[in-house]
Amino acid sequence: MESTRLIAQPFRLKNLELRNRMVMAPMLSRLSDPDGIVSQKLIDYYVERAKGGAGLITIEYCYIDQKESKAHFNQLGAYDDQLLAGLGDLAEAVQEWGAKVILQICHAGRCTSEKVMGYQPIAPSAMPSPMGEMAREMTLKEIEATIESFAEAARRAKAAGFDGVELHGTHGYLMSQFLSPYTNRRTDKYGMDKGAFTLETLDRVRSRVGKDYVVGYRMSAEEFIDGGVTLAETKVFAKRLEERGIDYIHVSGGLPENGQNFVPPMYFPQGRLLPLAEKIKSCVKVPIIAVGAIHDPKLAEEALQKKQADLIAMARALVADPELPNKVQSGRLEDIRTCLRCNEGCASRVRPNRTQRCSINAEVGREGEMKILPAPKPKHVCIIGGGPAGMEAARVLALRNHRVTLLEKEKELGGLLRYAAVPDFKAELRSYLAYLKTQVKKLGVEILLNYPGTPESVGKLKPDAVIVATGSSMSVPEIPGVHKPFVTTALKLLSGEFKVGERVVVAGGAAMGCEIAAHLASQGKKVTVVEMVGDLALDLTEPRARLTLLQLLKERGVATLVNWKLEGIEDGKVILADRNWNKQELTTDSVVLALGLTPNRELVKPLMESFKEIQVIGDCREPRKIYQAIHEGAFAGRAI
Repeated sequence: MESTRLIAQPFRLKNLELRNRMVMAPMLSRLSDPDGIVSQKLIDYYVERAKGGAGLITIEYCYIDQKESKAHFNQLGAYDDQLLAGLGDLAEAVQEWGAKVILQICHAGRCTSEKVMGYQPIAPSAMPSPMGEMAREMTLKEIEATIESFAEAARRAKAAGFDGVELHGTHGYLMSQFLSPYTNRRTDKYGMDKGAFTLETLDRVRSRVGKDYVVGYRMSAEEFIDGGVTLAETKVFAKRLEERGIDYIHVSGGLPENGQNFVPPMYFPQGRLLPLAEKIKSCVKVPIIAVGAIHDPKLAEEALQKKQADLIAMARALVADPELPNKVQSGRLEDIRTCLRCNEGCASRVRPNRTQRCSINAEVGREGEMKILPAPKPKHVCIIGGGPAGMEAARVLALRNHRVTLLEKEKELGGLLRYAAVPDFKAELRSYLAYLKTQVKKLGVEILLNYPGTPESVGKLKPDAVIVATGSSMSVPEIPGVHKPFVTTALKLLSGEFKVGERVVVAGGAAMGCEIAAHLASQGKKVTVVEMVGDLALDLTEPRARLTLLQLLKERGVATLVNWKLEGIEDGKVILADRNWNKQELTTDSVVLALGLTPNRELVKPLMESFKEIQVIGDCREPRKIYQAIHEGAFAGRAI
């Protein structure tokens, strides 16, 4: 395909022939068994990405000793020869599907907790960890032991059959801590030459694996923090790495303190780290891997064409759709299940130590048990509601050879996604909505629009089973003045039914209200968000997404009022009250209500009384997030 001609081409990485230029970036899955042992779930997870066509898979970071190197529970390990059997099974399983596989090896440094390993964290210099625990300064003896542990982990990777290793020198882990002035305040040789630790480690690793084995390095080219490492410094260090024999450089950016830079949510533009890769590439000849929300194949191709990088790494994109590379190769871009960058199923589950999931791919972490298999006895299934839950259920049912009829009372499919996808920063959600619509049509689902799903109308279709996915509607509280003509709901605004004036008050500071405020501010409107609790966007459980949305509000000049409740609406103004019944007035031309959702349950009881096999999924059970809608649709599709 012309638009993806470079990304789909083979690429030679030292002595490895990659089938294309698409790389799976390392991303913690927490699918290993305790003590870092490879599990069958971990193998199934990576095999699915290998089957999907990735040219190179970089296995998530492994800890290298049983002291302070471990960052997370259920993290993969490479600290002992007893782990070789499992590591070998993992490498072989990936390679059998045509992908090359590299093991990333890592020491957490200050980015861990005593709760994880039972030891106080260590670092180049004594300073607090991102979790708030004080890390102590490493002794020279400990530095030597750590270098040896890296070399031994690399030896094990080669012995297990991996095609190479990647030294994890980014995102605030130990190697990057040594390189950064922010974390390395030593006065000995490892402080005077901040690259010494990594270069000595590279030398030791090379002594164990040989000159022909692939050894790469992942770096934060910019840390985006006062006193952190800068691009000018990493350009110099990249040259030193090349002179010392590194085989490639994988360019990322950021620290745990600003992790939104390396796990960029939807509120950041795609590919914002590409300029860093381009700058590093300009000063070295070794291959450069770019990363950072480059999951649109057209953007990836453009980066390759512009010579910003030699290879493109994706993590969340291949979690959402393992088949993305195969779809690119065959030109089926419309079939790609686009990552939303919501961070709800992946990054949001790191802190509570839960395993990898994905909002829009219910199979993630359960690839072995969630395979879509043909139904033993195909049935006629009616789904009432063409939102995300209903369309996902229809997609899965059709793949299982059921006959599916999808009923939608509106004139088009999409449910609340049609409105949620309107803001300028929701390009991925628009793509995902298009994907769902495309899949149900391609799979031969019978789609009946403008068709209310009453017991009578559904009964005429004579289904064997029924799925209710009628969604939710905007809540409109009984506030004085709420029905005035200059007052509307978020959905009516986003549908285009209502045009706001120049001054807008958005009532409700959860994610929905904040996103609407940012959307209106981008149109030049003067916007104020009013929220009755003490902070905004608290329903965004992934902190990086929330911080980035708040940053977007600030950048777009949105005013915010927290701990104030909408008490009443009068012509040209709103009346607010705080918890102490103090009141204030705001002048406004328009009011947008974003005060939550109410489940559409009117049909649930009558339908349950009319049909024997029936399931209720999505927001009509309880308004939540797209994660629950898609997962419930996926499970309903498998249960019938």
